[in-house]
Amino acid sequence: MENTTIKKTFSVVPSLNMGLFAPRDFQIILNIINKYNVPKTKITGAQRLALLGMDKDEIPKLQKELQGYVRPQVQNGVHYVQSCPGIKWCKYGIADSMALGEKIEKISLDEPLKAKVKVGIAGCRMCCTEPYVRDIGVFASKSGWSLIFGGNGGGNPRLGNIVAKNLSDDSIITLIKKCLTVYQAKAHPASRTARFMERFGIEALQQLVLNP
Repeated sequence: MENTTIKKTFSVVPSLNMGLFAPRDFQIILNIINKYNVPKTKITGAQRLALLGMDKDEIPKLQKELQGYVRPQVQNGVHYVQSCPGIKWCKYGIADSMALGEKIEKISLDEPLKAKVKVGIAGCRMCCTEPYVRDIGVFASKSGWSLIFGGNGGGNPRLGNIVAKNLSDDSIITLIKKCLTVYQAKAHPASRTARFMERFGIEALQQLVLNP
């Protein structure tokens, strides 16, 4: 009788630049996936690539071969950045969300964050990347970027709070670092930003990150 047992293993390919591939790199990654006979692949909600149903012994070897085609993850930084195509690729975009996402991906702090931090960036006010339910949310308007903090889309959802509006690329990066530093210092261990903000409050956070 044929063995129909499904192997419940998976491996996620990290740091794929917000789901954006160069066609040449994508072909190389596809060749590696085929080499190891990966049964299924999936684009995740985080715009990453999940490899499903592999033999456990094969996963480390495949990951090693992929290292040259994915960027190393930043230590003590955000879990992932999800971005829309932005002004360069979308007719509705009014700001370069992909370029801002690359800057956010490079944020690194001195100490590890208390829990994973997910980022959603939208290049217009339609917010297709759901920034209000991300730990860090960013969306663009004609007057600049707006920063949202403390959202969560899981089993205990929470809309994030708007920290500030009308921000430039440089000022929003600085403000994100300040928010993460406060979260890092004052959140309980393993507490996501949503639970932290329920306890800490937007007024207290703004007082610490917006005042000179």
